[in-house]
Amino acid sequence: MLPSFLKRLADPSIKNVLLCGCGGGFDFLHGLALMPELERLGKRVVVGSYSFGDPNKIQDAEIIWDFGDGAIVKRVTANSIPSNHYGPEVHLCGFLDAERPRSAPHAVYAYYARAFTVPKLTALYRDIVARHSIDAVIVIDGGSDSLMVGDEEGLGDPIEDAVSVATIAALERPSLKILVSIGLGADRFNHVSDAASLRAIAELTAAGGFLGAVGIEPTSPGFDFYKRGIEYVYANQTFRSALTGFILSAAEGYFGSDEIPPTLQTRVKPGGFFIWPLMAVIWAFDVEAVARRSLVAQWIRDCPTVRDCHLALYDGRANLGESRRPIENLPRHEDMRGS
Repeated sequence: MLPSFLKRLADPSIKNVLLCGCGGGFDFLHGLALMPELERLGKRVVVGSYSFGDPNKIQDAEIIWDFGDGAIVKRVTANSIPSNHYGPEVHLCGFLDAERPRSAPHAVYAYYARAFTVPKLTALYRDIVARHSIDAVIVIDGGSDSLMVGDEEGLGDPIEDAVSVATIAALERPSLKILVSIGLGADRFNHVSDAASLRAIAELTAAGGFLGAVGIEPTSPGFDFYKRGIEYVYANQTFRSALTGFILSAAEGYFGSDEIPPTLQTRVKPGGFFIWPLMAVIWAFDVEAVARRSLVAQWIRDCPTVRDCHLALYDGRANLGESRRPIENLPRHEDMRGS
């Protein structure tokens, strides 16, 4: 019953794991739900925050790489100084230092998702893989827009995710590369339909790219570590992530839109959200299978600038013509009764 992705990660030859965000603000923080299991398996974890936070706003952090045009990477620690509004990379280091003092000080690589193209991100990840002897990459997407092909009616924020997917899929090393999606259904508020997300899982399963799923139990070490880590971050900054609130609330048993859970009080209004249990499931996929299915990853793969990526997405979508899908909905219960 053990999912394929955990079986593969349990291989004793895999010692060092790169845990990185796919392309969103808190994507890398969702990796906290996996950390206790990776530690139990004896893995050393390197964290990369490919997020919407600008590392230029983090002081007392060393620039490790500079790829030009704002694409810099800083090595952030708990002693670095972020803004009061947003600094999850710094606060994660503080949390890990407090939780795991024997391996302190901890560090996170911080880099701005909207400054990188596939060539630049490839150069970065090749260096990280070599520098830390990485044996496996886990790239984490909060939501499911990373699974979109490009012909769907709504795509969420496709560029940053597609840059990650295209980059990691094409890396020569390591051989084990896993895309994890957590918070399925949260992207409906970013124009990604639930039907499109579930169809993506089905198609990836048919293509051999589905590596299993794990529900986040409220009594599990992963949930406890994730929740306490998010609480630590929130105690040190004013920004709150709605997607993180959906995941935590779903794992604690909230459902629907009638009651606003405590973690979402400042982010949503009554009737403006919908929580369901699939948000508290970790879905895992072969990154290469996701990349092969993605038109967006193909369109932006060779673009030299971020602007070129957006133009390529626009042109690719325009060239689809009538083959672009309409809004996809799940069947209504009433409509199925007479079948």
